[in-house]
Amino acid sequence: MTKKINSSLIFKRIVVRNFNNNSVYDENFHEGVNIIRGTNSSGKSTISNFIFYILGGAYNNWTSESLKCKDVTAEILINNAVFTLRREISTSPLMPLQIFWGDYNSAITDNINWKIFPYKQSDNVVSFSNILFNALNFPEVKGDLDSNITMYQILRLLYIDQLTPPQSLFRFENFDPPLTRKTVSEILLGVYDDSLYSDRLSLREDQKSLDLKEKEYNNLLTIINHSGYSPSRNVVNKEFDNLKENLTKNEEKLVELRKIEIPRTTTKTETSIEKIKSELTIQKTILNNSLTKINQYDLEIADSKQFINTLEKRIIELNNSIITRSTIGDLSLTHCPQCLGELKSHKTENICVLCKEPLEEETEKANAKRLLQEMQLQVKESKRLLEIKEKFYTQLVSELPGLKEKLRFTQRELDKSIENPQTTRDERIDKLLIERGFIEGQIENLTKHIKTIELLEALKNDINVLDKSVKDLKFDISEKEKSQEHKYSLVMNKIKDITIEILRKDLPRQDEFKTGKVVEIDFLRDTFTLDGGNNFSASSKTYFKNAVLFSIFFASLEFPFMRYPRFILCDNMEDKGMEKERTQNFQEIITKMSDSYLLDGVKHQIIFTTSMISDKLNDTNYCVGDFYTTGNKTLKI
Repeated sequence: MTKKINSSLIFKRIVVRNFNNNSVYDENFHEGVNIIRGTNSSGKSTISNFIFYILGGAYNNWTSESLKCKDVTAEILINNAVFTLRREISTSPLMPLQIFWGDYNSAITDNINWKIFPYKQSDNVVSFSNILFNALNFPEVKGDLDSNITMYQILRLLYIDQLTPPQSLFRFENFDPPLTRKTVSEILLGVYDDSLYSDRLSLREDQKSLDLKEKEYNNLLTIINHSGYSPSRNVVNKEFDNLKENLTKNEEKLVELRKIEIPRTTTKTETSIEKIKSELTIQKTILNNSLTKINQYDLEIADSKQFINTLEKRIIELNNSIITRSTIGDLSLTHCPQCLGELKSHKTENICVLCKEPLEEETEKANAKRLLQEMQLQVKESKRLLEIKEKFYTQLVSELPGLKEKLRFTQRELDKSIENPQTTRDERIDKLLIERGFIEGQIENLTKHIKTIELLEALKNDINVLDKSVKDLKFDISEKEKSQEHKYSLVMNKIKDITIEILRKDLPRQDEFKTGKVVEIDFLRDTFTLDGGNNFSASSKTYFKNAVLFSIFFASLEFPFMRYPRFILCDNMEDKGMEKERTQNFQEIITKMSDSYLLDGVKHQIIFTTSMISDKLNDTNYCVGDFYTTGNKTLKI
């Protein structure tokens, strides 16, 4: 039974086309060791660079022959689901990637179901790294400077090229933040679970929100203190009640005075009433529009939440379906369910043992992955729109009390104007009217101030919630990091043991390789040492580096929880002066190790190039394509 693993990637076919849409390279690949062999300058590295590029690598240092090619297409298996990738060859390293959920033969006859994804993601568009990460069961992780980890960063530890210095494990790049290297190693080693990455992202966002809201709160508090009003709701409410009481007394005095006066209406009376009526109509319209929008957003928010819940349930059901299919798919029937007779064993690949019909498991898995991806994107976009709606809804609700109070105030003004038409005033009435205007102004200001206090209290509540969330997240992260120390130690010890094993099997060229005991690897600083040193010859450094990187690869075949995709690409077998016998010995070592894992049912893939292929491996099933020469290059331009 095949061992269940977190992530795997296997190339099945690679096709390179020229601008006439003719294939200039078309080869099938297989599980285990794949060797691209030939003399120097025959185009072996070109194929390696195409493999790196089609998986999302940022590359533009093409040869003149490569630039005569239009695009590269690859059929790959990711976690046993088949995908076809296509990418145009360009001097721009940030070209988008086309993805088809299905095999190559279906892809080339289908012009509808291809989808294009950019190199970089934005708020509204996912990148091809997001898609491939999802297929590989990788978490979405932020690197240094708030940038997302991409497939290119992952490939820097999977692709051993010729240009990177032998003392560096990661493929060379000019801008190389240490924290990004550390994050990539954490992803591939599988030392943290998805929830830890999610907690780190949540902590980053909550901390940002907390800092922003604390700044807003302090600024608003400063404005309130400078305004002369109290920031306490109780104090302001008491002052507000006093003003309303004073306004009531003022109105009572005016009524008493007007009773003893002979009303004499002026020509301005009707104009004043009409003006108030007009203002009241406008305010009613504004309030009604606001209430309508609130009801509309209320329904839309409820509908969006229901839609999101439905999608999330479907995602769970689809995941369960994929897991169930994967589990049941590994259970072979031994007896016929109808007659209970024993079924004869049939080892034919992709043929049902019962009905003898061909199985299309890979295509079905790819379709399931495509549906899963589309629903996850829908959920993400729906949540973004829901957040916008909730923001507008909250804003409208917060404005509602002010609108209602303003409407009540205007209504009272109209009632007073109708009941008490404008008259000839004596000094006492004028004084009361002036006093009333002053009180009403204070009430209006306090109404605005109460809204400000409500905002202040809302900010304080948000700060308390975020502060608790940040503390809880920090605690959870700390606990999860502690719980992962054992797993990290387990993986690193295995990597170091395999490295020592490979060094011991080297030809007698470097004495330290035979006696060395302690291998140390530091992904943050991109260093590796043997017994505290790495001051070896250039060829020994290259051998040591390859031993470490292949040890990471082989360790992933031991631990299913590692996210390293059980795929490695090597283009420097005999780099930096490696002699023929030494590189051939290394080839035989890793091939033998690979075969032992294949016998145990652990799927994986190694692709390497060499101009010095071992006689034991040459012209065997390990080889892909011809033995290339300057007269028979990889690209048939």
